[in-house]
Amino acid sequence: MTEREEIAEVIYRYAIGADRRDAAMFAAVFTDELTVLLRGGSFGEGRRRTLSNTKFARQVIDNLSRFPVTQHFFSVYSVDINGEQARALVYMQARHFIDESEGAHPPWDMGGYYEYHLARTAAGWKVREYTLNITWEQNVAPRMNSR
Repeated sequence: MTEREEIAEVIYRYAIGADRRDAAMFAAVFTDELTVLLRGGSFGEGRRRTLSNTKFARQVIDNLSRFPVTQHFFSVYSVDINGEQARALVYMQARHFIDESEGAHPPWDMGGYYEYHLARTAAGWKVREYTLNITWEQNVAPRMNSR
């Protein structure tokens, strides 16, 4: 497998782990500590934060568990490897199906792109930092009172 293919596999495990609600798989995509920025659409300007991979995985899986089904589509557009570091540009679309208990609501759809910064580790390539840029959304999910 080429390094580009190895990096793509890491990125695709992000989507698989999220959709399967597999916190261990999701956390394994990242270095022990990572920096994340989610911005655009309903995320607004977002805020950059640094936290452990396990804490981040728990937060993401808890938030996604609100939806009975999600489906993330990724396309790795470019990978630039520079020694022990790499950058990847990944286009995405995601569907979030709303639970019937929240009333009739079409799926929350979004699209945009990720900017991943990866590091080569003893365990292979890992994401150390990323930015998710939401460029469009449709049918934004209603806010939950308890979250």
